[in-house]
Amino acid sequence: MPVTTHPFALNPIQWLASDDGWLDFSRELDRRRLLEEIKHAGFDAVMAEVPDGWSLGQYEAVLQEIGLACAPGFFSVGLDEHPSDELLARAAAVARTHAELGLNEIFLGTGMSRDAPRVLHPAQGYQFDPARLERVTQLVETVARTMVAEGVRPALHPHVGTWIETEDETRAVLEAIDSKLLAFGPDTGHLVWAGADLRELISDYADRVASVHVKDCRLSVADRARSEDLGYRAAVMAGLWAEPGRGELELEAILDSLPATFDGWLIVEVDRPDIDDPVESARASAAWMRRYVERAPVGDTSGR
Repeated sequence: MPVTTHPFALNPIQWLASDDGWLDFSRELDRRRLLEEIKHAGFDAVMAEVPDGWSLGQYEAVLQEIGLACAPGFFSVGLDEHPSDELLARAAAVARTHAELGLNEIFLGTGMSRDAPRVLHPAQGYQFDPARLERVTQLVETVARTMVAEGVRPALHPHVGTWIETEDETRAVLEAIDSKLLAFGPDTGHLVWAGADLRELISDYADRVASVHVKDCRLSVADRARSEDLGYRAAVMAGLWAEPGRGELELEAILDSLPATFDGWLIVEVDRPDIDDPVESARASAAWMRRYVERAPVGDTSGR
């Protein structure tokens, strides 16, 4: 059944897209200006992220003044991180901030770097190691327990270039960790790039899908990147990503496969915009999302 009532938001990373297929955080705008541009582009919500140097109260006040709500943010554990006191303290702090913002979930993923093995050889489960996957799973579970203790359940977020990349790895982690500790937060673009049957994956874990990163991509580029073993940045620069509706994913069909009980957020991400101007990229993304969530449900002939 099509999603028709769920809120959508933006993670504004198109403002950070670099000239080499990565993200350059030195390009970030003044945060107030960025939030204003997101609102003017047609979004009513943004991924939660309290800027460095801002208090939570200041962040909430600016959001209220601009007219933006908060959607679940993201927490990443390092590429080869261990469950240290410092990591768990950071996880607890981020979870508390989310809870204070009125959010009860957050995306949880594992890290990547420019020269990581799976960044150099992406979307193919490069150097798969069952023992490493078990260690990563244990780390995710430990972080999840820490966050749940603060009232926020994390949602597993598989991502190309990380140690949880493929459908098999995604299933293994979800099967190993209790659903009370870990939900599922798929990214439509990354899982499909890695060859996953996303609609089947969503169906199999329908009761655990908390929120979704909505990302379009060009399957032709994804297929070429896998067959030619292109690096992550080379695939991005070849035109992998696009605003929703401008790529080659059957994005509506994927979102339509979400269960009738789904009540989470749809969060748009455009890692590298197909439209050069990030404001126009965001505007096109918001327009597509609004058309999608406002369309008539199956069987509804009212014409609304």
